[in-house]
Amino acid sequence: MALKLLKLLFILSITTSIVSAASSANENNEDNSIEDSDVESHLALPEGEETTSSNGTSDFMLQNKHLICDKFPQICRRKSSPGLDFCQKKCVNLTKDPNNCGECRRKCKHNCICSRHCVNPYVDPLNCGSCGKKCKNWEACLYGMCSYA
Repeated sequence: MALKLLKLLFILSITTSIVSAASSANENNEDNSIEDSDVESHLALPEGEETTSSNGTSDFMLQNKHLICDKFPQICRRKSSPGLDFCQKKCVNLTKDPNNCGECRRKCKHNCICSRHCVNPYVDPLNCGSCGKKCKNWEACLYGMCSYA
């Protein structure tokens, strides 16, 4: 009788363990399979909270660390995102980010980006002083001004 009771208790504990493991695995799958509409609702920002911190990471992204770009790349397409591309698990703008100039991890020496290219606007005759400002053929660019002197 004691042996049957012990056997029944063992089977009951095994069954309970299997059921709890299956239910926790199911909960994890539900968390990972958030559909686009659910992600969109998670990503909605209140008006006026479309700020970006000094390091280029959206404040919203910092508050919602579980929504990372490699799992949900569509979060980089949000209006509040710093950029459409993601590099090193951060949304970035490859046309403006001096640490990711045109491609991930390509750092600009002069921190000025024009059309995904690093330029020095103080001496570049095609981008003299600002992007797209061209000096005439015979003029040089110096200190960000054409024909300085």
